[in-house]
Amino acid sequence: MIYFVRHGRTDDNENKIVSGQKNVPLNEHGLAQALETAEYLKDIKFAACYCSPLMRARQTCAAVMQYHKHLKPIYDDRLKARYYGKVEGQPETAITFNRWQVGAFDRETAELELETIEDLYNRVADLLDEILKKYPKKNVLVIGHSCIGRVAAGYFNGIPENQDFSALKVSNAKVVMFDK
Repeated sequence: MIYFVRHGRTDDNENKIVSGQKNVPLNEHGLAQALETAEYLKDIKFAACYCSPLMRARQTCAAVMQYHKHLKPIYDDRLKARYYGKVEGQPETAITFNRWQVGAFDRETAELELETIEDLYNRVADLLDEILKKYPKKNVLVIGHSCIGRVAAGYFNGIPENQDFSALKVSNAKVVMFDK
């Protein structure tokens, strides 16, 4: 079973700023969310913990690890947030097309230097294949970002028929369980 956790809230989340791979910290609310999530997960026995190396995910991970001191988190670049190129640090309104639609507006994606949803899916699927092979029938904690949760949902439950990942949103500090 994969227990996916999205990092806690950040000021960028609250202000609707595209963080992408910027290294932004959790805000006070996000730190409290991370502690609540840690409490929720405290009695689960995990074989491993994989985490995005970005600060907001690492802070969330640190809160959870207080109950799982036997684990050493594995920081993996494949769990980094989607790369948003020229849009990182800009208001979400700077993206004027459906960024979660497979193949949507490839010209704009190239101009803005955004990572495509297909590339994001492939790097996350590669890691999930590896985890499932290494830890069959074991609980593994994965801490990352909303975009990682979206494509993980597609990986485990099937890519949406319309190839639009918009509806697969994961809220801050929420736990989603996936089984394959």
